[in-house]
Amino acid sequence: MEEDRAEVLSRQSNAAVVQMPGRSFPGVVIQGDSLRILHGLVKDAQALVPPPSGADADEDHASGLLEEAEGLLRDYLTAYESVLKAHGIPLPYVEPVSAPED
Repeated sequence: MEEDRAEVLSRQSNAAVVQMPGRSFPGVVIQGDSLRILHGLVKDAQALVPPPSGADADEDHASGLLEEAEGLLRDYLTAYESVLKAHGIPLPYVEPVSAPED
């Protein structure tokens, strides 16, 4: 495990703010289960947006934005799940976002 120290700027529940070494701006720590909930909300919103018909640019734009947001959240969750697995830590939710290894 790498030894790095982050400066904790706020310990507010579900919105801790930390400054990582070498980074210009602080980040917000999102608990893994909260990140999974956000991903689920975006997936649910995607299901409500009709597929782009080609005639309605707003539908196409909304669909594209949701697809991009879902992809970013999926990437964060995949990285999170990989780190937890590498350290033998169980997921705080039932179904992983990343594909199970064969």
